[in-house]
Amino acid sequence: MAVEPLEVGRKLLMVGFERAVRGRMDESLAPLGHRLTTAGDGPKGLRLASRRRFDALLVSHPVAGAPTSRFLHQVRRPESACRTSPLVLVTPEDSRRDAEVFLGRGATRVLALEEVPGGLQDVLQPLFLVAPRTTLNVPSRIEVLGQTFPRRVFCETVNVSSSGMLLRVPHSVPPTTELRFELFLPGLARPVRGEGEVVRLTLQGREPFPGIAVEFRGFAGSDEEILTARLRPDRT
Repeated sequence: MAVEPLEVGRKLLMVGFERAVRGRMDESLAPLGHRLTTAGDGPKGLRLASRRRFDALLVSHPVAGAPTSRFLHQVRRPESACRTSPLVLVTPEDSRRDAEVFLGRGATRVLALEEVPGGLQDVLQPLFLVAPRTTLNVPSRIEVLGQTFPRRVFCETVNVSSSGMLLRVPHSVPPTTELRFELFLPGLARPVRGEGEVVRLTLQGREPFPGIAVEFRGFAGSDEEILTARLRPDRT
């Protein structure tokens, strides 16, 4: 199946930019529905990124208050909420080569400061692509988090990818809701478990059932590898 773009309205963290640059980014991204959080320097950015998952990080290079190498290392630690989030280093053109050293070492892309804001969308859009999806109709169970009495709902997985899944649900679950999930895959003695966030509702008239799109945030133990193995096209 072809790769499809996600809805606009992503959560972005901007770290270490001067007020004027932040203003230019805000003018470019906010009209698209992106929700922007700012941190004035590296330490503040790390505190946010360690406990809250953002869809992408835009980080000034060099990072104020922390060497770029240390900042990237901390963001990618296993316990960090943003360990898998795309990260774009933004740096003056004459420092681009220095920043590109960190590609594959914590940084996902490098953007010249002189290209802000015009080049932002060209860099970010490929990072917000959904992985190819596989039709998979299996029983599932979700548990809505953040409530005094967690709400458990039985539902059905309609399709799934390495980044998320589409669920047919009997009740509306609003976007940004965090939840736990269980996928009851055929042939497994126990369900695949993990946590995710609702990123959109199915659209009436375009999709044939009430449902939610869930983006994966993490898995229990080796369950991510188990699911990935099931999604391989060459699996027999």
